[in-house]
Amino acid sequence: MTVKHINRGVSTLLVLSAVLLGILVPGGPIETRDFSHISPVILGAFNTFLTGLGIGSFVFAYFVLKAKRWAFVASLVCGISYFLVYTLDLGKIFPVSPNEMPTALLVIEIVGTLVSLPLTYLSIRTIQMPMPGIVVHEATAVMSNGRVLLLAAMFLAGIGIIIYATLAAMGK
Repeated sequence: MTVKHINRGVSTLLVLSAVLLGILVPGGPIETRDFSHISPVILGAFNTFLTGLGIGSFVFAYFVLKAKRWAFVASLVCGISYFLVYTLDLGKIFPVSPNEMPTALLVIEIVGTLVSLPLTYLSIRTIQMPMPGIVVHEATAVMSNGRVLLLAAMFLAGIGIIIYATLAAMGK
């Protein structure tokens, strides 16, 4: 498997993981459980983490395709995070709801767990191998106005998702 194929694979798995997680936003058609018994601060923090993980995965996928070494480290953190998020929920450790897990949610979480495994493996493999064309030390670049606006839009969308998901998880 060439470095280019691994880059595409890691990038694809990051995007797939983000999409699978995004489908599970509380208040949507799949995540319908009630978490009103959990502190709004804890729910808000958890939803902030999940939103950052999802949006970050899209950003990291781009930089993985650009062969940025740090993006492979970030993709490893994402792979581990996806695995932990899903297995903690599937194991009924956190978050715990008095409602039964819907079948569609169960299936997506199992698929998400399975996708996290090759994401983690390929990220580790990429980090460990010497790769020509992978930049280890990079000069800091100035961002264009378009990228700044895109980051601002992503940040605002993230805030909206966090608020919506937290209120929905609380049953409001």
